[in-house]
Amino acid sequence: KGSRGIFTSQTLNNINVLAGSVSLIMAAASGDAAPIKILYWPRLIRGAPLVRMLEHTGTEYEYISDKAEMAKYCSTWTKAITGEEPVGDNFAPPVVIDGDIMVSQSIAAALYLGNKLGLSSSVPGWNEYKAMQFCADIVDTFEGGLGSNNESGPALKAFVEGPRCANLMSNVERAIVGPYYFGEEPSTVDFFLLGHLDWRITSVFAPLKEKL
Repeated sequence: KGSRGIFTSQTLNNINVLAGSVSLIMAAASGDAAPIKILYWPRLIRGAPLVRMLEHTGTEYEYISDKAEMAKYCSTWTKAITGEEPVGDNFAPPVVIDGDIMVSQSIAAALYLGNKLGLSSSVPGWNEYKAMQFCADIVDTFEGGLGSNNESGPALKAFVEGPRCANLMSNVERAIVGPYYFGEEPSTVDFFLLGHLDWRITSVFAPLKEKL
């Protein structure tokens, strides 16, 4: 763990070796309540903020990565796998299941879980609408920017060296009060940024550095 209890990418990337439906049960018990369920593939990527917030707060949870099991909740696969008509309003993972509440889409899922775990409104300086903006800015920067240009070496080089990358990165940096987004305590947005940083570092920049 880091100084604030945030797991490093090296530690949590061990999730990549998991297959099927797995349960990761943390030390802290939640009484009689069913543990929170996280639906996502056996890797971090868009599920990283959810896993790290649960780890950071020592919250009991179940991690489900089996496609057939996820199809019960994610309509993108329901009919093809189960033969039944889709129900509900969650299309694809990541999904947070908290009792009767199911929330999908990476930003919405992270903000819901962060609020439940005390990583939003209880953080000094927190602003819900700015948090939504910051998460959208992160997606624009790392998925819309780097992610849209990382399939081709020349395209990635042109983007990284161009003005749009610098402008996007500078915008993200200016939003961080320091040392965390809203000041002295980590919030949902910090875990969201960490997930995207790790995603691009491990999939793009670390492999490139090894070839230098």
